Amino acid sequence: MSDIAVEGATATAGTQAPKSGVYSSSTLDQDDFLVLFTTQLQYQDPMNPMESYELASQLAQFSTVQELSNLNDQTLQVQAYLGSINNAQMLETIGKEVIGASDQIQLTDGVTSKSSYELTDPSDVTVTIHDQNDQVVRTMAMGVQEAGTYQVQWDGMNDAGEAAGNGSYRVEVKAVDQDGQEQDVETTVSGTVYAFRVVDGMPYLVLDGPEGVSLPIGSVQEVHNPAVEEPSDSITEVSSAEDLAKQLTTENLLALGGLALTLF
Repeated sequence: MSDIAVEGATATAGTQAPKSGVYSSSTLDQDDFLVLFTTQLQYQDPMNPMESYELASQLAQFSTVQELSNLNDQTLQVQAYLGSINNAQMLETIGKEVIGASDQIQLTDGVTSKSSYELTDPSDVTVTIHDQNDQVVRTMAMGVQEAGTYQVQWDGMNDAGEAAGNGSYRVEVKAVDQDGQEQDVETTVSGTVYAFRVVDGMPYLVLDGPEGVSLPIGSVQEVHNPAVEEPSDSITEVSSAEDLAKQLTTENLLALGGLALTLF
């Protein structure tokens, strides 16, 4: 006599379990689990019923599946909540100045975005500009530079002396120290946050305009308010009538006299 296996239980041949439908999915949800569980109980061999420990094992599996399903739902809710918080925080950076690690430089009508590099030791520096196809556009020998931070000085021209097209380019900085050793050089970008953008699930800050450099959130190193010039104080404090008399010139007196005639 042949047996038909149903999730670890057996049913006598000739006693068919009802078909509940054809499953096209390769994974089972908790409803499918319940259907299979109740089916195997209904059609188990009465002469060899499921042992209690087997029943407990099946129930434990169902409980685990249900808990994992609930945990997955809760995880998705937490991710959505954290995403909304991050988006709100990123919106607060609009209009602020940021600095971040990036080798990108944007060229717009001959004007480049702000790109810098930092040297830890005096080095002979060469700056190379690459296009989006990684082809060399411009090579600039900067000579020996002392340790410090330098801004990339690119006039938007290629090696042939022609204007490069608008777009995004990559900056490569090669620095060789006095011992002939090539140094690791970090390049950064800076600018005012124009917009917050999500591309393929990744958040970016767009700097200095709609076509500006897109800086990944994880690359941001500094965020600060733009510098505001203090208004000049045009009011001079005086402590006595004598000080006031010293500050009043002939032109001031004539102006005051004209004002008095106008009023009266």
